[in-house]
Amino acid sequence: MKISRPRIPKGLVIAIVVCFILGLIAIPVVNNAFTEEQLAKNVLMAAIPFVLIFVSILLTYIMVIVIVATMLNNNISASVHGKIEKVIIAGILLGIFGMFQSWFFKAYTVGFIVLLFSTLSYILWSHVMPRVVQQREELDADFASSQAV
Repeated sequence: MKISRPRIPKGLVIAIVVCFILGLIAIPVVNNAFTEEQLAKNVLMAAIPFVLIFVSILLTYIMVIVIVATMLNNNISASVHGKIEKVIIAGILLGIFGMFQSWFFKAYTVGFIVLLFSTLSYILWSHVMPRVVQQREELDADFASSQAV
């Protein structure tokens, strides 16, 4: 298995840093510019720092997906890809069970964490293509072009 060198999108890194710094700067600016009463009435002004920092977290997750997909695309066999996908789906089901059971409260918190990380893992893993899928697509394209002639 040859792992490709990850492609780090420079524009995305710049956007992450800018959003995060603006979010950190916005916290004292918003708190000093407005009174507590004004912030209570105008929730959008109070939410500006949160939104900027949250956007930087989302962009960081997108960057992680791009890096992992660049490294692993067409390098994982279909059987390994399928097994990992089944483990992640089992984690989602286990997390849902943990959250919706009513016997043990600690299982609720653990279930939430398992569900969160399993869902994020599934989103990331869905962007990784196994090796066989690409070969099938190429064969289908070759077959379609040979049938057109």
